[in-house]
Amino acid sequence: MTRRDPVTGKTDKELAALADQAYAERNDADAWEKEEPPQLSPDVRSVVSVRFSKGELGPIEAAAAAAGVPVSTYIRNAAIHAVSTVDLAEARRRADGLQEELDALMGALRAEPPGNGKRAGAKNRRRSAA
Repeated sequence: MTRRDPVTGKTDKELAALADQAYAERNDADAWEKEEPPQLSPDVRSVVSVRFSKGELGPIEAAAAAAGVPVSTYIRNAAIHAVSTVDLAEARRRADGLQEELDALMGALRAEPPGNGKRAGAKNRRRSAA
């Protein structure tokens, strides 16, 4: 019985004939099938290789696993975060606005007469636990 290649199903003799044909036609552009160029997403710009020592990579892998993301995503997010700028003036304005809202809420809670709220004692319990 003739042995057949497990992938192609062709015999050794058939594969040898195909190899000879391909070699003979190697410089003949018309002998080869037209190959479609791969479709690339416009969002993908490049792939960058980064080298880490074993000691450096271990904590990165652990942090990525804890965050529930692949290592490549974790590294990409860290790199993007490292070069991102923060508008400190805008951050201060937002923090001040949040503080004003919090102060107004605390004022409203303090102005409520005791016993009107169902959880009036919760404030005291939280403070005493701290």
